Amino acid sequence: MTSIDTQARSYGQHLMLRLCDIERVDALDDATLLSDFLVALVHAIDMRILEGPHAAAESGDDDHYGYSAVVILYESHAAVHTYPNRRELFLDIFSCRAFEAQQVYNTCTRFFGGFTVSEYAVLDRGLHWTAPAAERLSDWMESR
Repeated sequence: MTSIDTQARSYGQHLMLRLCDIERVDALDDATLLSDFLVALVHAIDMRILEGPHAAAESGDDDHYGYSAVVILYESHAAVHTYPNRRELFLDIFSCRAFEAQQVYNTCTRFFGGFTVSEYAVLDRGLHWTAPAAERLSDWMESR
């Protein structure tokens, strides 16, 4: 049986946000603005775009109508899902590098105006690596 090194540092983060009561509803209903938001967000957290951003509208009922946009990063991905009629969005940043949540909030404020954070979670990635992978953590971090 392989042992697990619980002392290994994480090699990144997973940030999940739900924003409600968003002031700039127009920004939630605009594929170009959402793409611009993702590019600005990626630069604010000092990451690099590999592909995208890509945005598409969901033409469901009024409660589920909105846009989804994603950008693939060298460091993983960032995605946003909007619900203009509810003045809400979900934001997900999955990264193999650490970043500052304050930079994410600042970028959200710049694009969406005021809002309420109704859900917030940050998980460390990589804590469950087996010992051989944990030993290679510094090499992995240097390549990112």
